[in-house]
Parts: sequence; structure tokens; C-alpha cells
Amino acid sequence: MASRTRDTRLFTAWACAVTLAVAARFYAPGRAASGGDWPAPLDDVFIHFAFARAWASGHPFEWIAGQGYSSGETAPAYAVLLAVGHAAGLRGAWLGVWAAVIACASLVFMMRALRRLARPGPSWLVLLAPPLLLACGTLDFAWFSGMEVAAFGAVAAALLVAVDRARRAGPATRARRQWCAGALGALLVLLRPEAAVVVAVAAFVVARRPGARSPWAAMARVALPGAAATVGLAVANLVFTGRAAAAGALLKLLSSNPFATDLDRARDYVINLASFAHTAARDLGDARGRFALALPVLALVSLASRRTRAPGVLCIGGAAAYALLVSWNGAARFQNFRDYAPPLALLLFAATLGVSALARRRRLRWVAVGLAVAGTGLGASHVGEAARFFARASRNIHEQQVEVGRRLARESPPGAIVLVGDAGAIPYFSGRHAVDALGLGGYHRVPFVRAAVHGEAATLELIERLPSADRPTVLALYPNWFPGITGSFGRETGRVSIADNVICGGATKVLYDADWGPMRAEADAAEPDEPFDGPVIDEIDLADIVSEEAHGYVSAAPHGGWTVFDIRTSGRGVRRFDAGRVVPEGHEESFAIAAALPAGATLWVRTDDSAFEATVHASTRRGGDAPVALARTSTTSKDRWSLARALLPVALQAGDRLRVVVSRGALRDFHAWVVGP
Repeated sequence: MASRTRDTRLFTAWACAVTLAVAARFYAPGRAASGGDWPAPLDDVFIHFAFARAWASGHPFEWIAGQGYSSGETAPAYAVLLAVGHAAGLRGAWLGVWAAVIACASLVFMMRALRRLARPGPSWLVLLAPPLLLACGTLDFAWFSGMEVAAFGAVAAALLVAVDRARRAGPATRARRQWCAGALGALLVLLRPEAAVVVAVAAFVVARRPGARSPWAAMARVALPGAAATVGLAVANLVFTGRAAAAGALLKLLSSNPFATDLDRARDYVINLASFAHTAARDLGDARGRFALALPVLALVSLASRRTRAPGVLCIGGAAAYALLVSWNGAARFQNFRDYAPPLALLLFAATLGVSALARRRRLRWVAVGLAVAGTGLGASHVGEAARFFARASRNIHEQQVEVGRRLARESPPGAIVLVGDAGAIPYFSGRHAVDALGLGGYHRVPFVRAAVHGEAATLELIERLPSADRPTVLALYPNWFPGITGSFGRETGRVSIADNVICGGATKVLYDADWGPMRAEADAAEPDEPFDGPVIDEIDLADIVSEEAHGYVSAAPHGGWTVFDIRTSGRGVRRFDAGRVVPEGHEESFAIAAALPAGATLWVRTDDSAFEATVHASTRRGGDAPVALARTSTTSKDRWSLARALLPVALQAGDRLRVVVSRGALRDFHAWVVGP
């Protein structure tokens, strides 16, 4: 017992030494590049910090305290963990110190957990595990980035141990061990939602235990807690945002892009997988990706030994399922492949188990050593490159995102509201309320994330919906991301440019004072912009997703339906902003009417000076289709809105649909009113 305790202490000391040495390799140059601030190479780190600050101030699940529930935190358990450091007094960039403590402690925990799984075996051989887990530069970048990856790895390692114990438990403790594995699975899902597939593999591995009396009960005990966590978050999202999916999924999944075809999605999916495979091969082999099979071969060897087969199946199966799932994220190959860090970690876990499997056979022991040393050495040769990239990225974030946030804290009034396209450092360091144009942050249930995938015109429609006092007063945007918003509604007040940009969305972040003058205000919202000669029975504001969803709008996407906006003079002589959609030749749009219409009502459409020919089809539930021409009623001008109308010859019930079919040219449809006779 004393010998085992001594070995454990020595191993822990070795694990701490290796972890701290590699951590210093990243943090020291990163901090120097960040001007003395604790380094953060990704802007998304500060999204976690913002949610942690809100938790610490008594506003759980809020991006910014007082702005309401947000589904933008994909790792709520990590935000809670960070909140402990914030409550202890680590604020601003220094919350990164606590994130670093979590990362290093998590790595040591992983190494100890894998050592436990590797028993029995030569005690000296497990000394290979710490350097092996830190021998992939891309993964090291993620371990020390301040993101949730290291915490995820620690819980994944704990799940491996729990699954192994559940499989070996006797009848008296088997159910309890299985529930323990399930609880860790739930925690894993709360650190990354994609981990649901890892939990599914864990449930299968436990259920496949030889001699299990009830494999279905075993599977349920392991899977149910994770499923409950997933469903619980989905229900909360649905209740507080109107959508069960999290904001990140609504924004980033390939299926969320309304203008992508199935072929586009398939191509991007394959590119994501191929890019990840190329990067992994380069990081695990030489500069050309050769000799990258040493550690993957060791991972497969874990399946050859009965002692390591079950955790090996969990690691390899979980890594494959996770990589296949995360590749559906359109942004998976960006930000230094951080979304692929969990499957990389699971692969290295399996490689460590493979070393243990070979070491149990004396004749193959030195083969295990050779493969482990070769694989570790090849991977470690890229760690310096990854550390340099870490420092460059940290400098970018510090000199641009953090600087803009601190400048706003100094120069903007306390009541300022900032429109951002990055939900990380700028709102975190400015201390101001903010609207995230991409929707990852929450703002009083306004569905900015659902609008973002349709373009900045749809985002502008939601800003118009806000009360004037709640509209952003400052813009902190990349003009290359938001050319329309910055060009039409901003007056430049400053800019922050960086050199050697490797991680930011643009080399220059520009600050503007916002001017929403052409937008409708609450005072005139009830009166239509155009002087109609009858009562307005219904209206739909195109590109305004709230109005569109209320009318069951169907666009011409993916081959049309693109959003556009303009500022022109209305029929009442007022300069007015409006956004709309493009219906190209040979395509159509449709929407349901909200109220009954008598025969003789008129559909009025606001458009611009583009040429088109179109017909309106009134499709009723009673059958039949009454096509009428949509004819322009005013002369075209590049400065004025133009109107077109169609006389609806039949009476319609609420819920009947109007279809606008374009036969020539392209209709740019900005607004539609149904006016009574």
C-alpha cells in the first residue's frame, strides 16, 4: 500500500511538472504578446466569461445581466465553474487565471484517470501518458485557450473510469455505478452538447457487459441523465426564446443556412472532415503529415486487449461519432479547429490505453514504448509552432477586441447600447449593454439569431422593431461583415487596426455613432407609409422574420429570397428604411393572411425601380386558384418607393394563402398590405 501511494505521488508530481511546463510554453509568450493581460487567443473565451459574470451576479443563463435569458452559452456547466473564480475576485482579463487553473488541474486529473485505467502494468510505463496527452499542438491550443475543452477532457476521463467500474461492478453495486456514469454523462453534455453521442456510446458499452441481466436497464441508467440534461436545456430554450435549439445551432449548423442547397451542405461537410483530417495528420506526424499513424495505431491496439477494449471502444467510437456530428457545424474548421478538440482528446486517451494493452505482453512492451515515444516526439515537434500561433492570436484579441471594449468603457456614456458582431471581449470589457447582431447573446427575446442567417437586412428589421430607447447607440463592427449597416446607419468615430491578423474577423474594427433616423418610431408605427384609399386589413413586412413567421411566409430560398434593404421616400414624403426579399424569375413567394377578406380587396406591394412581371394567386381552402396580374401603379424612381397592386377577385378566409409568382425579371418585395374595398 505504501509503495502504491508513493507511486501515485510520484506520478502526480510528474504529471504536474509536464503540464506546467507545456502551459508555460503557451502562457508566457501569450501574456507578453497581450501586454501583460492574461492571454486569450479566441474571442469566444469572453462569451464564457460574460455568462460567468452574470451567474456570479445572480443572473443565470444571461449573457449580460438584465438582458434576459440567452441560449448562447453552449457550456453552462463551464460558466458555473468560471463563476467561482469571478466571485473570488478574479475579474476582467484576470478571470483567465482561474480558467488556466481549471485547465491545468483538469489535465492532471485526466492523466491520473488514465493511469488508473492502465493498471495493472509496469509503473514506469504510465509515465508516457502525460507527455502523450500534450503532444498535439492543436489540442494544446484548445487545452490552454480558456475554453471549456480541458474541463470536458477531465469529465470524459472520469466517464471512462466510471464506465469501467460499472462494467466490473457486482450485482450489489452495479446499478449505482451505472447511475454514476450517467451523471457524468449529463455533466459532459452540459460542457458540450455534441457529447450526447459520446454518452450514447458509453451506454452501449455498459449494456454490452458480459452476463448483464438487463442490458436495457443498464443502457437507460447511463443514457437517461444526459438525455434529461439535453431535453431540459431544449425546454428552457423553447420557453424563453421560442426555439428549442440553442443560438449556436441556429446560427452555425449547415442546415440553418436557408440559402444553401443540399449539394452546398454536403460539400461543406466533406470539406470540414477533410480539413480536420489534414490538420490532425500534420499535428501527429511530420510537416507533410507523414508518419502520423503511430498514435492512431496505438489507439486501435486498445481494442486488442480485453482489459482496455471497453474504454477503447468508448474513446474511438465516441471520437468518430463526435467528429462526424461536429462537422455539421459550418464553423467547425475555423478558430484553429477548436470544435474538433474533444475527438482529438479521446483519440489520445485511446492511444494511452493502447500503450497499456501492449505493455501487458512482455515481448511487445518495447514496441509500445517505441510507438509512444515516436508518436509523442512527432507531435511535440509542432507544439512550438502552436504556442507561437497562440501568442499571435492572443495579441490580435488583445490589441483589437479588448482594446475596443476598454475604449468604449472610457469614452461611451454608461447608458450606451453597443451593436456588436462579436459577442466576446467588446461587451465584456465595455461593461455596456449590447445587441449581438449575430444573435449569440440574448436581448429581451428578440430573435436576432434567427434573423442573422438571412443577412443584415433582416437584422435591421429587428432593430426597427425595438423601441427607440432600446436601439443601439454605438456600432462596433467590421465594415466587411456589415457594409450595409455601417454605411447607412453609422457615423465613424474611430477605428482599431491590427497587423498580422490570424484570428479576428477583420484587420480593422470600426466604431460608429448610430443614426436610425430613417426607421419607423413608435409614434408612427400604426400609420402605413402609403396613403391607401381603404382600411388596412393585414400587412406583412418582408425580411422581418417576426412578421414573416406570423404569416407562415415561404420564400424562394435557396434559389431566391435573398434579403436586401434600401432607404427611399414613401408616398407620404418621408425618407423611410425598409428591407425585403428578392423573388427571381421563375420563382415565387407565399404567405397566409391573418384575417378574412371580402371580394374586391387589394394586395399592395412596395417595391423599387427594378423591372418585373408577376401574378398573384389567391389559393383558398375551398380549392381553386384565382391568378391576377401584379401591376405597378406609380412611376419608377431611384429615390422613391414604388407600389404595385393586384385586385383580389374572391373572398378569402383567415389562413388562406397568397402566392406571388414572378414570370419575368426579379421582384424586390419590401412590404405588402391587404386593403379592404
